[in-house]
Amino acid sequence: MADCQKNGEAAKAAEWFGRVRDILAAGSSAEFEPKGYSMWPALRPGSDTVRLSPAPAYRRGDIVLALCDGACGVVLHRIAAVGGGRATLMGDSNLYQTEMCRTADILGRVTAVIRRGRDVSASPAMRLQALIQRLPAPLRRTVVRIINLRMNAIRREQ
Repeated sequence: MADCQKNGEAAKAAEWFGRVRDILAAGSSAEFEPKGYSMWPALRPGSDTVRLSPAPAYRRGDIVLALCDGACGVVLHRIAAVGGGRATLMGDSNLYQTEMCRTADILGRVTAVIRRGRDVSASPAMRLQALIQRLPAPLRRTVVRIINLRMNAIRREQ
């Protein structure tokens, strides 16, 4: 967190989070481009846009935007576990790192992933990615390592 505070990243993220919270509180959905590769291949930075909408409740497998304990601002990750007013979040391509947050600090759920002008959120590939999160940890790590190797190859080609 100290590195984030030094360069102002946390303050920028908190300001952006507040603007999105206001949009959702007014009854609208918010669209934005995800950053980073922690949700790859479900979310692809530079080519995808996500639509975020408020939800009355959240469940395991939802991709959510949240302000998390110890995170540098906000994260857009999948819920790995939820209960007791708290949620554990994890990026699809993360092997070990998780974030904790209060469910009250979850702003909304991704309701659409727009790729090349069409909604791919209900595609078989997106459903498969959600299922990977439910694999037992040792098997999930193997699958994620394979996905990460492919991701690194694609990034080198760009």
